[in-house]
Amino acid sequence: MKYDFTTMLDRHGWDSIAVDMKKNEFWDIPKGETREGFDQIPMWIADMNFSTVHTITDELVKRASHPSFGYFIPSDEYFDSIIRWQREGNGVEGLTRKDIGYENGVLGGITSALRVLCSEGDPILVHSPTYNGFTSQLERNGFHIVLSSLKLDENNVWRMDFEDMERKIRENHIHTALFCSPHNPTGRVWERWEIERAMEIFKRNDVYVVADEIWSDITLFGHQHIPTQSVSEDARNRTVAFYAPSKTFNLAGLVGSYHIIYNPYLRDRIRRYETLSHYNDMNVLSMHALIGAYSPEGREWTKELREVLGENVSYAYNFIRKNFEGV
Repeated sequence: MKYDFTTMLDRHGWDSIAVDMKKNEFWDIPKGETREGFDQIPMWIADMNFSTVHTITDELVKRASHPSFGYFIPSDEYFDSIIRWQREGNGVEGLTRKDIGYENGVLGGITSALRVLCSEGDPILVHSPTYNGFTSQLERNGFHIVLSSLKLDENNVWRMDFEDMERKIRENHIHTALFCSPHNPTGRVWERWEIERAMEIFKRNDVYVVADEIWSDITLFGHQHIPTQSVSEDARNRTVAFYAPSKTFNLAGLVGSYHIIYNPYLRDRIRRYETLSHYNDMNVLSMHALIGAYSPEGREWTKELREVLGENVSYAYNFIRKNFEGV
């Protein structure tokens, strides 16, 4: 391999919750004791121990070498990088600068979109099992969660229960759904026909869709992410989608996500809401980190990353099957 995915990266003393976690009012999780010579591995933290691709650090060092960090606006290179990344990775055509908007984080962007699309107390359709970040955000912001459970098919593949989805939508008068693609926590990379059928249900029942697609870059075993907005013209205009380089490139500490919204009415309303508190301004280093990540070399690094993660998943799966009967 061209890139190093085997060197053990020492993160101690480098601002990492994963290895230097302390209890506080937000991460209120107790730390147990470990035997000498061992580290804790907090499996709930969604970052990696791999060094990120050097084009990111190159961009950061280059920008940090200039001793001024005043007010700025996102560069053409920032938007062009996203457009190129989405076209080459997800087959997205017709994406323009006006469709893209910065977000401090996917969860914050989702909450802003829901605030525009819903009233407090409104029911939101969410698939179960559910990412706990969704449940906490929805509960904190006064929304009512309506769960539609995924079900295993004859091949032990998690599928959406389309009949249950439509029944819950109609019984609860739901007009907004939170859709996770690829799905967290089952890891399902939805097939096109699955997304198409879900979007037909949403169209038939006048349901807007807020799509978290943050995991789209690191699908494994040859699976290809299908953007929710790409399956039909109606889906394109019914869906607010959120992406970020943070999971793929281990950039969560730099903060920085983005939305793609084609519908001008939704786009204007959501952007207006996000400007009211003046909280959603981009960090200049975050911008340059994305440019470094969404480069041709970043694409090559991501391809190797997916291979390594796939090998790790297969190793863990086979080890558990062999050594822990019934798990």
